[in-house]
Amino acid sequence: MTEITDLATLQAAIWENRQRPHGTSQAAAAEQILDQATQIGPQAEVSALFHLVSAYQFSADRPKALVPFARALRLWDQDPSLFDHFSTHSLFWDFKWMTTGMLDLPQVPLAAIESWLAEMDHRYRLAGHTERAVRMSEFNVADHLGDTERAQRAFDGWLAAERGEMADCRACETAHQGEFYVAAGADGRAVQHWERVLSGQQTCAEEPHRTLARSLLPLVRLGRIDEARANHLRGYPMVKGSESMMPSVGRHIEFCALTGNEARGLELLADTPAYFDTGLEPAPRMGHLAVTALLMDRLVALGRGGLEVSGPAGRTWTTAELAHDARTEALALAARFDERNGTTAVSERIQARLDAEPLLSRLPLGVRAVLPSDAGPAGAEPTVGQPAAGSAPGAPRDQQEAEPAATAPEAVGGNRAGAGEEPVSADVSEALGRYNLAQEAGDLAGMRSGMADAIDRAGDAAAPEWRLMAHLQLSEVLAADDDLSAAVHHGLEAVAWADLVDRSSAVVARARLAGHLMAAGRFDEAAPVLEQALPDLDPSPEVHGDGMLVQVRWWLGDCAMTRDAPAEAAAHWLAAAQVAQHWPEQTDHAVLANLAAEALGKAGESRSAQLAYERAADLWAEVGDAMRQLRATRAWAWAVRNRDVAEASRIMTGATRVCEAALADATDPDEQARLRLELPETLEQHARAIAEEDLDTGRLCGLYDGALDEAVELASRAESLLRDCDDVGRWCRCALLAAELSVEAGGTARALELVAAVEARIQGDEELSSFGDHADWIRDQVAV
Repeated sequence: MTEITDLATLQAAIWENRQRPHGTSQAAAAEQILDQATQIGPQAEVSALFHLVSAYQFSADRPKALVPFARALRLWDQDPSLFDHFSTHSLFWDFKWMTTGMLDLPQVPLAAIESWLAEMDHRYRLAGHTERAVRMSEFNVADHLGDTERAQRAFDGWLAAERGEMADCRACETAHQGEFYVAAGADGRAVQHWERVLSGQQTCAEEPHRTLARSLLPLVRLGRIDEARANHLRGYPMVKGSESMMPSVGRHIEFCALTGNEARGLELLADTPAYFDTGLEPAPRMGHLAVTALLMDRLVALGRGGLEVSGPAGRTWTTAELAHDARTEALALAARFDERNGTTAVSERIQARLDAEPLLSRLPLGVRAVLPSDAGPAGAEPTVGQPAAGSAPGAPRDQQEAEPAATAPEAVGGNRAGAGEEPVSADVSEALGRYNLAQEAGDLAGMRSGMADAIDRAGDAAAPEWRLMAHLQLSEVLAADDDLSAAVHHGLEAVAWADLVDRSSAVVARARLAGHLMAAGRFDEAAPVLEQALPDLDPSPEVHGDGMLVQVRWWLGDCAMTRDAPAEAAAHWLAAAQVAQHWPEQTDHAVLANLAAEALGKAGESRSAQLAYERAADLWAEVGDAMRQLRATRAWAWAVRNRDVAEASRIMTGATRVCEAALADATDPDEQARLRLELPETLEQHARAIAEEDLDTGRLCGLYDGALDEAVELASRAESLLRDCDDVGRWCRCALLAAELSVEAGGTARALELVAAVEARIQGDEELSSFGDHADWIRDQVAV
């Protein structure tokens, strides 16, 4: 940590600590910063206090924030001039969290909480802030106490008050308000209210993370199963392992327990061993224990009371033992709150959560859902039967074409329910026969009907292997028929049955399900499905093949980019490229190198991006795709430019040569037309790369000796190539660049000639009028 000697080094230390992940380590560092800041003076102390308050708020140490906040409040009362605009705002902003934050500490008397609430109201009025945040805080107190009348009054006042600068962000307010509707039994109104957050219209550091979790059970109760599944798969990665998101993780576990996904619930519980720490604050710990008990009770009800799971104290428990222990402790914590509050509201809520009945017996999620054996360690899976027949997806095609194959394996077409099973009934055989005839005729509707009927008629008598292949086959047919919603449904069924067959089959099923999800634009759901497939994927030719490994990595990169995680995407694409580099046909390798380069650039890894673009350009040359080689080479030049303009210019010259050679060899008229436009584009980009605008004067200047004259020549050649182009705007842009560069190089006559040509070309065309402004500016420069 930076040694703190004055206000400047204090701010540097605070900035450095803010780069750390939220949690106890950041809070501990903030405590050390405060110790040093106190030695400098009161202004430094104020800044360090608010940094510590912030660090506590985003960690499991949130209750500790009361101490530095009270200390800051005393300094305010002694001398408000110590507080600048930022710290003044922080004082009143943090006031609301300090007020209702004490609700989470059962040892704090209720009278003290009410006193702080009144103090907040008083200070806000004196400072001229609206009462919106005060009414929200009062609502939190009343709701915690179970005082429904007061809660309703405060809620109404919260909504009616002006927003003002002390109001929570819109996303947080929307999320919190929706919970009130859920508590009142208005699930539909809550989900409608949350739509602005769930759709991304309102976001913040903690939203939509929390609302995705809050929405799960209301959506299930409303029968909106697909949305509930999507919000779980999308939302859990956002909160996984976060200390400050314990309640949200608990909602995901609760969702699993009440929708027949007990195995998934165990995985989530295993992700968060620290949540059993007795040192955590009581309220979120109470909630975590309640959902743990609920999940364990579900497992006991399923006859798995002897299953061994991880739990408190770092030891192994049976589900029956943990159910009892967690229930007992959750209710004990609730009793402490009720004793402080003088009500029974908290205990009633926890008891209702503990006693909740399943909402669905089974909701397929596409992620692993097989309970481990009672005799084995948590996470182990039994192997049932032999691997299901069927080929894995082949090597990926180009990115724009990387969709699941429409052709499914033939193993489903037999007349037996599975290895070692009795033959299926005549009506199942009849349905399969119709499917086979339709397949031969290329009749997708007939294939859909036949396989759907076969599945319905086989019913519970069919073995898992048969069900896996039947649902997998039907999902592929549905995808080929552009019914992606139904394809996803049967893909989920296939995964559920694959988990009962073996992990190898489950990899195939998950890869195909992920393909359907991605084709439907549901990347947030596809990502966790692919992530679970990856560890079990065997790239050997006799199992899954390296084509499937490349495809899964490729798609994971696509998913990462949709959530703006370019570094993660690049890692997946580079890993895929390492496999594809050994293939005889190198198109996929080239595409992956290109994708990785783009992602590395967006991630700020400029040097790695340069190398990746260079590799991509070489690969496109090897493949014989001149157009892509050209574009990769230009991108390589731009990636190099900030490091070495002369080197970038050399690379751009190479791009021009690639384009000229391709144009000379092209025989297809359409390809020739495209290349005739790419050549001036390359020349113009080259000119712009070696001459840039001076920020002080707004004029263009060369970036090395001779660069300005070179840029004039490049832009002029581009202009002449575009002079007869149908795209007038494209020519105008290039002509004015050449004119502007000519002015800087002393060629004013040529500049004015180009300006006049542009003005004549755009006369009377409103869509091109903006070029007139640029032309006027160039005339002004000539006059100067």
